[in-house]
Amino acid sequence: MHELSICQALLDQVSLVARDLRSERIEKVVIAIGPLAGVAPGLMASAFAVMKIGSRAAQAALIIESAAVEVECTFCGTISAAVPNRLICAGCGGYRTRVVAGRELRLLRVEMGPADPPPASN
Repeated sequence: MHELSICQALLDQVSLVARDLRSERIEKVVIAIGPLAGVAPGLMASAFAVMKIGSRAAQAALIIESAAVEVECTFCGTISAAVPNRLICAGCGGYRTRVVAGRELRLLRVEMGPADPPPASN
């Protein structure tokens, strides 16, 4: 289950963001997963629930949004929406297409609790 290693990398990334902004608490993590990314959203949610324990994101909610599949036709150049098992051009009906969206796993947003106050200068 590679979702565990993906979640660890995700938590490392959002923890760095929180640290840089001096926040000890991550409240929400929003990601987008394309249907061709090779990542199961349900397994990702389960992995996140386990991996967040003891981290800055221990109380965080994981919101998973679906990304659309888009293809570009190598014959007519049309970029159109497609479904994962039917990567056909909507313009000419051609099957010679290239996937331009739908394979990504993207961090969209991190919501954090209040930042810790900066240290007092003397």
